[in-house]
Amino acid sequence: MAANIAASRPVDFALRALQLIFAVIVMGTDGYAIHTYRGHTVYEHFEFGNFYAYAGVPDAWGFLIFCAGWTFLDVILHLIAETRFPDIAVIGYIRVAGEGIALLSWLAGFVAVAVNIGSDTCPAGKSSCGPLTAATVFGALEWLLFVVTTILTFNVVFNHVRRQNISKTETSAVSADIPT
Repeated sequence: MAANIAASRPVDFALRALQLIFAVIVMGTDGYAIHTYRGHTVYEHFEFGNFYAYAGVPDAWGFLIFCAGWTFLDVILHLIAETRFPDIAVIGYIRVAGEGIALLSWLAGFVAVAVNIGSDTCPAGKSSCGPLTAATVFGALEWLLFVVTTILTFNVVFNHVRRQNISKTETSAVSADIPT
C-alpha cells in the first residue's frame, strides 16, 4: 500500500509543494523574529576586571532558516533525480540521504527553537516571540512532512533496487529446488 502511495506522482508533488510552502512560511516568520529581536549588552563584574558581553540572536533561530534553505535544495534534488535519472541506484541512495539529513535537521531545528520560547531570550511579552512560535509550529509540521516523505522515498528506492536484482530465471530455479 505504501509503495503505491509513494509511486503516485500527484501525491508526491503535493507533499513536496507543502514542504516548499511550509519552508517559505518558516523563512518569513523566523526571519521576521530575527529582524525584530533586539540584542542587549550584559555587564559582568569580576574580581580581576569588568566584562561586557553582547547577547545577540540565538544560533538556533538561524539554524531554522538553514533548514528551510536545505528543504529547497532537497526538493529540487528530488524532482530532478525523479525526472532525469529514475533508474540509477546511486541517485536513489543520494535521495534517501538527502531526505534523512532534512528530516534530522528539521527535528533538531524546531526543538532547538522551541527551547528558546518562554526563556530569557524570548519572554512571552516580546514582539519577536509570536512569529518565532509560528516558525516553531510550522517547523514541527515540516518535520512531520519529512517523516512521511522519507519513509515513502526509502520504500520506493529500496523496493525498486530489490526488484532489479532478482531475475526471473533465479527465482524459477530456486522454486524448482524446493520440494512440495
